[in-house]
Amino acid sequence: MADLTDDQLRQIQELLARREAELQADVHDAKDAGIASLDPRPREVHDPVDNAEERFLEGLDHVQLLRDQEELRDIEEARERIRKGRFGACQECSQLIPYARLLVQPTAKFCLEHQAEWESTHPSVPPFAA
Repeated sequence: MADLTDDQLRQIQELLARREAELQADVHDAKDAGIASLDPRPREVHDPVDNAEERFLEGLDHVQLLRDQEELRDIEEARERIRKGRFGACQECSQLIPYARLLVQPTAKFCLEHQAEWESTHPSVPPFAA
């Protein structure tokens, strides 16, 4: 595990717990609102512009839901790395991830160099579910 003190690790775990609670509430609200699955059929709206705008906004909500679910998986992965004693080290090169970075992004898996490399090869927006 990275050179984190018990207090630093506890602070990271608290950040993970708070963010998880926020995301779970958002996901729950989105599912209650019916965002979890987009219905491709057009609505019974007489104005095509209103219908297009409504579908666009639903699409944005759906993308946010996918991002929230992905971040929840990242939180669980971070907790697993903590349990296994591998938290705070780059998964690519094993370089320690600075504590300041972990405070901002407690789910960080990579050092800055490998994070930039990963971002250049992965899309920033998840595709719509089919």
